[in-house]
Amino acid sequence: MDVVIVGSGISGLFCAYKLSKFTKNILVISKGSINLSNSYWAQGGIAVAIGSKDSLEFHYRDTIKAGDGLCDEERVKKFVHVGKEVVLELINEGAPFDRDNDEIGLSIEGGHSVARIIHSGGIQTGKNLTNYLIQSLKEVNFLENTKLLGLIVKNNRVYGVILQRDNEIFRIYSKFVVLATGGASGLYLRTTNPYTATGDAMFIAYKSGLTLENLEFIQFHPTVFFAPDNSRILISEAIRGDGAILLNEKGERFIDEKETRDKVSRAIVLQNKVYLYAGNIDKGLILEKYSYLYNLLKFYGYDLTKDKIPIKPSAHYFIGGIKSNLDGTTEIKNLYTIGEVSSTRIHGANRLASNSLLECLVMAKLCAMDISKKLKRVKLREIYYNENIESYVVSHEERELLDRYCFIIRDGDNLKRALKKIKNENLIKYIFEFALRREESRGVHYRIDFPNKDDKFLCYFQVKRGEITLEKKKT
Repeated sequence: MDVVIVGSGISGLFCAYKLSKFTKNILVISKGSINLSNSYWAQGGIAVAIGSKDSLEFHYRDTIKAGDGLCDEERVKKFVHVGKEVVLELINEGAPFDRDNDEIGLSIEGGHSVARIIHSGGIQTGKNLTNYLIQSLKEVNFLENTKLLGLIVKNNRVYGVILQRDNEIFRIYSKFVVLATGGASGLYLRTTNPYTATGDAMFIAYKSGLTLENLEFIQFHPTVFFAPDNSRILISEAIRGDGAILLNEKGERFIDEKETRDKVSRAIVLQNKVYLYAGNIDKGLILEKYSYLYNLLKFYGYDLTKDKIPIKPSAHYFIGGIKSNLDGTTEIKNLYTIGEVSSTRIHGANRLASNSLLECLVMAKLCAMDISKKLKRVKLREIYYNENIESYVVSHEERELLDRYCFIIRDGDNLKRALKKIKNENLIKYIFEFALRREESRGVHYRIDFPNKDDKFLCYFQVKRGEITLEKKKT
């Protein structure tokens, strides 16, 4: 193969879409079905500075502010610039974004200073864009229900992947490998993520020699309905942008609903019970824009147009991951990581709402551009490789520890107590390690025993081959 892309979310699909202009010898691998991904489930839209009252500078400033001191400023500048370019390309190519009087509709969400969120199908942006890209990739090969077991790496260069499908383990050699496997918030028991989002590829990349960083920064979505059948129904942040409010059990508002997710989530967990109320919004708007959510909640006996909906926060977005550049390049030659599996430092310590799908598009485009320049120069090689595949083991007990002791509000004693019980080397172990070492509160990481920011932690915690280090942020 020319390129193997592991992951069928928007980052993987858009990378394949861009690369298909240069080669058809592309294989997209999905751990489950092709449309089982965080992208497909994403209700939120895409943040992009295309409005007449918006600018790249405004988008840049909002991203930096939300990131709470840990964003890479130069990368954010490039991110918002390329982001606008790539979204305009999609609009011109006919991607199905919602319109208002023939103009692309814009909404506002927490942390944004102006309306800049574009949607598709109301709150089905991820689903619609995923389907649009799949339909555009008729000449690209897909391999579903296939698990990544390992990377074929020798002398700091990747040569392919080791896969498992049913009971068969096999190799596929490739000039380039792109990991687009999503995040690891599915490790939590209280999560909005599909069961596949457990960070397998992150750990496999780590065992192959790549660096993991910023694992302590996990963003929780503040408004999730926990259904009686154990389903988790995310209530899009867009509805708060349209005026929905949060009420405690006394019927009091206790937070500005348009604050960033970290602040809203912390405020919610300090209350006994919390409800989302959208009865103050025009019923026609709810039935048009939020019909998908309305019907889901109706199934469980709640009317979004008039009822108070009980909500709780859940683990949602994994900010850390494999250390990579904005074009997906890593420390291993010809191995790229794009989307949520990556740590690019764009989001800093807290992701600005709806910047995630934009990051998927930006990284996919830049990755495809970089690979396209190298395609003809790189030769396909099948090397001898005596792989030692190590199982990625995460127990239910370890997930319970993560859910209990490393949720929205953390403290050192509990982090230490949990660490002593983790016997395996896995992502959960390093999430706890990083959270314990960051003795401050910044962005989504809140330590009740260290409730303030400390400038000595303007740094990125990293782990490579078992050694934990830190890299100071450039100022």
